[in-house]
Amino acid sequence: MLLFILLGTALSVTGAVCDDIVVEAGSLAVLPCTVGSPPQAAISVQWVKTNGRSQNTVWRIQQSGLEFRGIEAVRRSWCPHNDFRKGSFNLHIESVRPEDGGEYICIAMRGKEVQRHVLRVIQVSFTPAVPLEGSSAKVTCNVTPWPEEAIVSWKLNGRPLSPQQTQSTMNKMEQKITSMSPREMGNWTCAVRLEKKDGEATQYLSMQGISRPLEEITQVYGAVGSPIVLPCVYTEELTPQNTGWQWKPNGARSFQPVPPTLRPSAPSPRPQWDRSLRVESVAAGDGGTYRCFGEVGGRRLQRQLLLVTAQVRSAAPVKPNAPVTLTCELSDDTGVTGYEWVQVTYDSNGTQSATPKQWTKTLRIPKMTEEHSGEWVCRYSGKQGILGNVTYHFQVMSHLEGDKLEGSSSRGVMATGLCFLVLLLLLIALQVYRNHRRRKMALQYPALETIVHTASNARERKERDRARDKSAGPSNTN
Repeated sequence: MLLFILLGTALSVTGAVCDDIVVEAGSLAVLPCTVGSPPQAAISVQWVKTNGRSQNTVWRIQQSGLEFRGIEAVRRSWCPHNDFRKGSFNLHIESVRPEDGGEYICIAMRGKEVQRHVLRVIQVSFTPAVPLEGSSAKVTCNVTPWPEEAIVSWKLNGRPLSPQQTQSTMNKMEQKITSMSPREMGNWTCAVRLEKKDGEATQYLSMQGISRPLEEITQVYGAVGSPIVLPCVYTEELTPQNTGWQWKPNGARSFQPVPPTLRPSAPSPRPQWDRSLRVESVAAGDGGTYRCFGEVGGRRLQRQLLLVTAQVRSAAPVKPNAPVTLTCELSDDTGVTGYEWVQVTYDSNGTQSATPKQWTKTLRIPKMTEEHSGEWVCRYSGKQGILGNVTYHFQVMSHLEGDKLEGSSSRGVMATGLCFLVLLLLLIALQVYRNHRRRKMALQYPALETIVHTASNARERKERDRARDKSAGPSNTN
């Protein structure tokens, strides 16, 4: 690559400077090299790495502008061209490796040394890379090249560790783990303190075993009447043997097999590393300590889950227009620091909205009305935030609607009965009036009524005689 640098005749060269550059393996290392004031003449700059008495060229630029790179770091070492006009020829090494550590010298024009640096690469490694829970492990901090007068220390998740299990050997420092557990998981940091320069490297340590829950003892909250899953999940590459669950109810002294009522009747297919227990419907008496156990590589792994049941109790049956008192009860409220009651409502589109009402364990409503009907949720919180919640459904709305329907139906029956009675009275009055008119018309013509009656009696007598003659005729003929 051709690069033309317009430089003057004057050049100010600084004296040799030795400095430590401490970087983490895999990061970017920048080794500074400044030739003083911006150069005004063509200049050649060379970066070399010393190895005993020999020197290997890492990067070089000639006065003609030709640029050369070393064979080993051809793709990872360069000097930014934009800084040349400022007199800066900083060497950048990308994705630093331990073998990149050592002494580097920046040489400018006519063999004059500008700067000398010692690149120290820190690397944290684990043996084995992913240890099994309960087994021993080793955390190693390598510094290449190793600083003779440096102070090296360990931190786990940002907290300094005591040097009781720390051993220092040539070019490395080791931290032993006698029994791997979730407490040793996290970011391991090796901090190196030199006279003028400090550096550190961090690596995350994971383990094989039960991945969820991670803590040896975990508290789980479940609402009475709702399903809950007690997790017991192994890392995917493991196949646990002799797995099972045990239960110690509240107040009991020893563990016992989990009762069949707490096991799912038809469990769905699940991976071999998932040994979670599903409780279809939590009962008030299901609280206690549950233990999940299994064997991996001849080691027994286990977790304990403390199930805390939660429910809402009412002091008296809920009645319309009556005061209501609800209490949020937990089988163990040791870790609970506060309670909150929230009313949940739904609009016509089914959108849910929650309105906080009271920050107390007991909810008191002076008068139960339609405004207070629906869902009420009791949230209980601890130091780490919300632990869980339990819901209580008010049926007051249905009661009030039932009262309204009952009242309206009774009024409808009464109105129907009154209408029927009025109609019956009108019919009776009409019939009485008709009879009265008929008698009045008959009294005006008494002789006509007698004649009609006599004619009717004579006609009936003739019909009887005729019928008698017909019946007597055939018998006389015989």
